[in-house]
Amino acid sequence: MELNNKQREVWNSFIDEQPKILICSGAKRAGKTFVLLLTFLAHVSKYLDMGLNFIIGGANLGTIRRNVLTDLEQILGKELKLNKSSAIEIFGNQVYCFDGANANSWKKARGFTSAGAFLNEATALHDSFVKEVISRCSYKGAMVMMDTNPENPMHTVKTDYIDKDGQTLKSGRLNIRSFHFSLFDNNFLDPEYVESIVASTPSGMFTDRDIHGYWVAPEGVIYKDFNKDIHYISSEQLKEKQGRFTKYFAGVDWGYEHPGSIVVIGQDDQGCFYLLEEHAKQHEEIDYWVKVAKDIKERYGNINFYCDTARPEHIQRFRREKLRAQNADKAVVSGIEKVAQLFKQDQLFVVKDKVDRFKKEIFMYVWNQKTGEPVKEWDDVLDSVRYAIYTNGKPSGVRALTR
Repeated sequence: MELNNKQREVWNSFIDEQPKILICSGAKRAGKTFVLLLTFLAHVSKYLDMGLNFIIGGANLGTIRRNVLTDLEQILGKELKLNKSSAIEIFGNQVYCFDGANANSWKKARGFTSAGAFLNEATALHDSFVKEVISRCSYKGAMVMMDTNPENPMHTVKTDYIDKDGQTLKSGRLNIRSFHFSLFDNNFLDPEYVESIVASTPSGMFTDRDIHGYWVAPEGVIYKDFNKDIHYISSEQLKEKQGRFTKYFAGVDWGYEHPGSIVVIGQDDQGCFYLLEEHAKQHEEIDYWVKVAKDIKERYGNINFYCDTARPEHIQRFRREKLRAQNADKAVVSGIEKVAQLFKQDQLFVVKDKVDRFKKEIFMYVWNQKTGEPVKEWDDVLDSVRYAIYTNGKPSGVRALTR
C-alpha cells in the first residue's frame, strides 16, 4: 500500500527502531490512524498462530467499530465480528476491544497479559486506562501504538509520552517514538478538499490543532471570527429574507442567579442561520420561561426547544405545557466549533436590534487556558445558541437518544 512521506517515517521507525511505544499525533485526516493500523497488523503477524492476547482501546465500542475495525476489514479483506468477549481473531491471536473513556475502564484490562495494543484517540481515553494497558503489554517484544488529535498541552498523553520522544531503556531499546502530523502531510487528499477545510476551520485554537496539529492551549475570545460589520443585521434587512426561511427552533439555558436564556434560531434555504431574538433574564422562575416559550410557539409554530439538561424538572414542565422540549447535546468544544465554523463561513447572522446580552457575551466569552474549557461567565445566551445549533444539526435518530 502506498504511504505518504510522514507515514513512511512511521513505518521505517516500526521496522528499524521497534519502539515499545509508538505515537502519531496531530491534525485530523492526516493519515495517522491508517499507518498505525498497518504497523499494528504487522506486529500481530509476528506472533502468527501463537494464541496470544492483544488490545484495541477506544472511547467506546462504537468508535472502535467506526475508526478501527472498519479500516482493518478493508486492509485484511474480511469481516471482523466481535465475539461475546468483545474480541476478534487476527493471525491466530485474540484481539480484545475495550472502551476506555471512563475512570473505572482500567479494570477491564486488569489481570490481562498482552503482546501489544493499539489505542485510538488516546486523549479521549482515561489516563488510568492508558497506563493500565501499557502495563499489561508485558509479553516479550510487546508494543503499544497510539493515535490522537492534539488537545491542551498539559494533557497526560503529551506530558507523559509525546514529550518523552526518544526515551530509551537500560537495554538500549527505544522506549518512545512520537511523530507529529499536519493536514498538509497527507498528499493523497484532494487539494480542493484541503483548501475547503482550511477555509472553513475557525481561527485560533481550531486551526492550530485541526490543521497544523499543534498542542496549544486555547486563549482569548472564543468566537474569533465574529465580525460585527458582517454578522449583525437589522430587522429591516431580515424582512428581505423571511420568505426564504425553512425552519425555526429554539435553545434554552436555565438560570436563576445567572441569567436564564431562550433564543430563537431561523434557517434559510441557503443553509444560513439567524439569531432572531433572545430572552435573557435573572431571578425568574419556571412559570416565566413557560410564558416566554408559549409566546414563541404562538409566533413561530410548534418548534423544538433544545434545553439544558441540568434541570430535567423544567424540561418536564415544558412538555406538560405541550412545548416540544428536547434534551440538548451539550458537547462543549464540538458545539463551539460548529458555531465558530458558521461565523467563519459567514453563515450565522444576528438580528442586532433583537438581542441585548449577546452583544456583551460575544466579546467576553473566553477560554480558560488552564482547563481548556470556556470560562463559566458571560455564556448564557451563547450556551443557548450552541445547544440549539449543535443539537439541531444532528440526525434525528441521534437526537432521539437524548430525549
